Amino acid sequence: MNQLNPDTKNSRKAIWSESIHVTADEFLADQPTADSYALVTGGSSGIGKAIARELARHGFNVLLVALPETGLEAVAESIRNEFGVKVDYLNCNLAVADGPEKVYHWCRLNYYAVNILVNNAGLGHLCSFESLSHDQIHYMMALNNEALVMLTHQFMHMLKNQPKSYVLNVGSLASFEPMPNKAIYAATKSFVYSFSWALRMELEDEGISVSCLCPSGVLTNQQVQQRTERISISKSFQMDAETVARKAVNCMLKGQFRIIPGWQNRFVYRLEQVLPEEAVKWLMKKLFKKLPPDTSLPGAHPHPLEIPTLPKDKHQSLVEEEALTG
Repeated sequence: MNQLNPDTKNSRKAIWSESIHVTADEFLADQPTADSYALVTGGSSGIGKAIARELARHGFNVLLVALPETGLEAVAESIRNEFGVKVDYLNCNLAVADGPEKVYHWCRLNYYAVNILVNNAGLGHLCSFESLSHDQIHYMMALNNEALVMLTHQFMHMLKNQPKSYVLNVGSLASFEPMPNKAIYAATKSFVYSFSWALRMELEDEGISVSCLCPSGVLTNQQVQQRTERISISKSFQMDAETVARKAVNCMLKGQFRIIPGWQNRFVYRLEQVLPEEAVKWLMKKLFKKLPPDTSLPGAHPHPLEIPTLPKDKHQSLVEEEALTG
């Protein structure tokens, strides 16, 4: 149990370490001869795109999944041409009930053996809980939590059939503390962290390493940048997606569980662990409670996450925001 506990001495050293570089040859030394793939959700932009590129840089074949009309084909072509690895893509809305199943059957039909699963697709917000509609709340929870869990469940047998497999779930620094005006987002990311930790313990002897990436503010698109700028302290903790991806992939392949890119963010995490609960609550309210209306989102209050309601495969035009944090 001590080997897995994130509060052990060895884990503390790993969290503060910025080293580690694992090549594809090292990772695949005992892999089967059949081609293996890393599957990345939310792979059309932001952290997902950067992780896909980083995996390809290491020599891994890549499968990309994202919403339709998000430029996924161009991303796949770019990675294929630049790194010379095999790349395929699937336009799919993971938030609908059969989304994860479609991804799994697509892999089975094409004989894609997945040994790295990156659950990156997610959606965030910066507005009051009351201003969200029922559909918006449901969509965020479905994408951030249900899709992640069900996709992992679909691929569990395939992952177990590989000599080495990895699951990387994208959480957030918001995984560790409740945040006003980010109530649903922070709660979903707390779920991701807890689920990942439990799954890691379950799979300890199954040859599957589970990691949870917990970045701070990552400038994945213009909306995220506008929201981040509304929190004055956040500029000191912003990171680009490429830096986060490099840290995430190297630490994942090294078998680390909790991956917090950036020394400032690791310092904040450690500070939260030692501060009294009331002090942490005061800080969260200071940072997130008194904010002007969020005009960066499509459709201003009272419904800031403009989610179209279409028959059957609804929400297709929603742009996924990977790993948005405070």
